[in-house]
Formats: sequence, structure tokens, C-alpha cells
Amino acid sequence: MERGKKWIGAGVAVVIVAAAVVILAQGSGGGGGALNAIAKAAEVTQREPGGRATIKAKVTVSNSPEGLVESGTMDFENSGRAQGTLTVKGLSNGKEAEAESIADGTTSYTSSEGLESITEGKKWMKLDLAGAAKLQGGASPAQGGPQEGLKVLERVMDAEEVGTDDVDGVPATHYRGNFPATEEIFGVKTHFSAPHADVWIDSQDRVRRMRIVVTGSIGQSSQSTTTEMDINFVEFGRVPKIELPPADEVFDATSEFESGIREAAKGN
Repeated sequence: MERGKKWIGAGVAVVIVAAAVVILAQGSGGGGGALNAIAKAAEVTQREPGGRATIKAKVTVSNSPEGLVESGTMDFENSGRAQGTLTVKGLSNGKEAEAESIADGTTSYTSSEGLESITEGKKWMKLDLAGAAKLQGGASPAQGGPQEGLKVLERVMDAEEVGTDDVDGVPATHYRGNFPATEEIFGVKTHFSAPHADVWIDSQDRVRRMRIVVTGSIGQSSQSTTTEMDINFVEFGRVPKIELPPADEVFDATSEFESGIREAAKGN
């Protein structure tokens, strides 16, 4: 199954960060409770008709130069869709690639020149992660579509106030909390440390910035991966029109992704 390993290295580099957020977001929801400031802010923010967010992420692999950094801007609306352009840079080779991304709930569509060998001539690569994960406390598909980061925050527990800061010139209160780790991805056992989130909330109880850090491994793999993601909500109120790609331009890579995960989980 060498092809699976090769696919993990090439294709997932463009979409792994978004996929990780979707997978983490799946679960029973509302784990933070009614009085949890972070969970409340996540719910309030999702009532906004739309807006714009910037994303910065870094994925590193233990004892390896491999990894990537990703950054870009995405418009989102409250029916569950988002669209934007992301720049992905490999840590080991310094190569950069641009990827256009559209998200619709737990399904993502990615278009990039770096994916041409995977998509069999189609413009878009599709990943449907609705059934990918099993989390502590039960599992059900995440709701809320592209606002998956906010869905993660609904499950935060033990939220505590850390202090106050300015986020892009907006006064905000800084909170910190934990959320349940993923137990399985596509039936493969995972070994994650307790993921934690730092969240900055403005005077209108809206999330202005969130930072999520997740470290762990899958299956028998001895390599641990750390994902650090920062999302800044820089604008509220915009309602963009986001359309999905035409069906005849889409290659569904979900089964390829699942096979690659299973192969990587066997270890070295």
C-alpha cells in the first residue's frame, strides 16, 4: 500500500488542518455547559449572519523535519458554508502552494495544482468526514458546517478566565479550557493528549480569536503530530454567496484519505 503513504504525504498537506478541525468538532456538542463562557460565546458567534476570518496553522511531526504551515482568509455564513484561499508551505522543502477551499458542514472541497495527481483530471478534491471520528462521550456528525472551530468550542470544559487583551484593537477577555480528545478516526485508535483552547471574547460575547493545540498519534505509529491553529474573526455581518463546485468537476477522495490514515497507523 505504498500508494496510500505517498498520498498522505502529497494530498493531505493541503487539507489536513481543515480535516483535523472537522474531525475534532464531531461529537455530542454542548460539553461546556450553559454557564461556560467559551461555549456561550461560540453559540452567540454562530448567530451572526456571516463574516470573515483569518486562519494560521502549523503542523509538525516529532523527530522529523516534515510538516507544514498554512495561512489565509475565509468568508463564512451561518448556514454552514465558507470559502477562501489558503497558502500552504512545506517545512522541509520550503515549497509553497495555493489552494482554494470551500467547506459545507463536514464536507470540504479543495482545488490546487498540487492535487492534480490525485483528482484524476477533476478540478476539486472532496473529503466527507461526517463519519470519521468517535469521541469520548458518544459521537454524532457536527452541525454548523464551516464554523467547525466554533463547534469545537461548544464542547470546551473547565473554562477559566486568564486575563484581558486587545485583539486587532478590540478589547477582549482571554479564557482557557479543555475539550474531549478523539478516540478513533475511521476506526483507527488515536492517542491524543487532552486538546486545549485559548479563546478571546469581546464585550458582545462574540469570539474574536481562538487558538487550538492538539498533539497525538494514530494506531501503532511512533510519530506524534502537533497541530497549532489560530482563527481570528476579523469581520461580522457580511453574508457572502457561496456555491458548491459542479458535481462533474469533483473527485471524491474520502476513501483514499481513509485508506491513507489506516496505512499510516500501522507505523514504520
